[in-house]
Amino acid sequence: MKKNLFTLVSVFATLALMLGACATPTTEAPKPTSAPAATAAPAQPTAVPKPTEVKITNPPTTPEMVDAIVLEGKKVEVIYWHNRPEADQKLLQSMLDEFNKNNPYGVTAKAEIAGAGYPDVYNKVNAALQAGQPPDLSVAYQNQAAFYRAQGAVLDITPFLNSKKYGLSAADQKDYFQAFLDSDANPQFKGERLGFPTQRSMDVMYYNADWLKALGYDAPPKDWKTWEEAACKAADPAKQKYGWAIRHDASNFASQVFSRGGTVLSPDGKAYTFNSQAGQDSIAMLQRMVEKKCAVEIPTSERFGEQNRFGAGNILFVFASSSGLPFYQDTVAKGGKFKWSIAMLPNTGKPAVNLYGASVSIYKTTPERELAAWLMIKYLGEKAQTVKWATSTGYLPVRQSAKDDTVKFYANDPKWGPELANAYAQMFDWAQYSMIESPVAGYDPVRALIDKDVISKAIADTKADGKKLLDDAVKKSNDILVENAPK
Repeated sequence: MKKNLFTLVSVFATLALMLGACATPTTEAPKPTSAPAATAAPAQPTAVPKPTEVKITNPPTTPEMVDAIVLEGKKVEVIYWHNRPEADQKLLQSMLDEFNKNNPYGVTAKAEIAGAGYPDVYNKVNAALQAGQPPDLSVAYQNQAAFYRAQGAVLDITPFLNSKKYGLSAADQKDYFQAFLDSDANPQFKGERLGFPTQRSMDVMYYNADWLKALGYDAPPKDWKTWEEAACKAADPAKQKYGWAIRHDASNFASQVFSRGGTVLSPDGKAYTFNSQAGQDSIAMLQRMVEKKCAVEIPTSERFGEQNRFGAGNILFVFASSSGLPFYQDTVAKGGKFKWSIAMLPNTGKPAVNLYGASVSIYKTTPERELAAWLMIKYLGEKAQTVKWATSTGYLPVRQSAKDDTVKFYANDPKWGPELANAYAQMFDWAQYSMIESPVAGYDPVRALIDKDVISKAIADTKADGKKLLDDAVKKSNDILVENAPK
């Protein structure tokens, strides 16, 4: 009985365990791997790293520094010194008025005439620097900008140009004529960009097409031998007619040196080189033409003498800046009323053009004023502004996208017409042959020396040793170069 009772209890216990197992979830609860802590510590928030603060030096030296400058709410004002006449001043200020109204940074820009010519602006800037009151911006040739840079007065525009926030996009930079941009990279300061182009011109050959045709030439001569022959055929001193107007201008001399394969300055900017064979040939030709009375000297006292004599029909060839095109057009229209045009200077097998153009430099003031100055320059370089400036002044626009609009404007202008407009259009193709005279500090006195000790002496004495004149001038020029080199 006891045994049967024990067996019966065991069976019921087994059934109870099986029923309990069926009521339990099939998934086992996870077992703790360690005993829980008596008190759980609160979770600590993850630290968010602060953005790296950019320390802005004066002037800014990286695009990131430029990006970090804040202009909003600061009402920054900048003044631009230039040398354009009153009509151009009005045009320039009207353009800046639009900039002032539309720029999102609250920047105000004002243009001021600082003199009638580049030397006037140069003198005023130097006086301002001596007084410790530099302008915000000024027009400046590359060699002048280098002189200011040697004093720590102007800054490298490269960080502003490459700024992601305020600079020019890759597409915009590509739209600029590369030769124009390259002309501002300074060899004395490791390629620093000491200015930025808002206009350009080049030395071209103005020629009387009707007169040239009457002499038996269907096109302007492309080599120096034929050119000299044509100029001497045209000369008739008894009637005050000459083949060439000799100007007291170092740039005219440089243009001839370039066209003969020479240079004015070595590529590294460390020595003057205009006493090469190209320089000697240029002076020898000048002396021959003076001796044969094929050319006439234009005295420095005769302001615009070459232009006025050309317009009257008394000069066959003139070498001068393309920015003079509107003035030559006006002079011819009022004078000889003949057919005329422009061409590149003759060459010895490889075309070359002397690229002119003062750029706009920014002076060391404050990072905010420096940035505001850059934004003004950037605005003036936009397509609409560069077209407006070019069609009003005769300069070349700085952007390739502006070419067609500018040429079209001149073609539709009754004063110009399609033929002169096409002549103007050629210069955009000539830009690929651009060369720069001397972008280094101290070139102004060297220019004066070239006129005084080379051009003037060669005119006065056609038997003078041209090589010696050039060698002596180069020696003095190199002394000036050393004296003005960055310390």
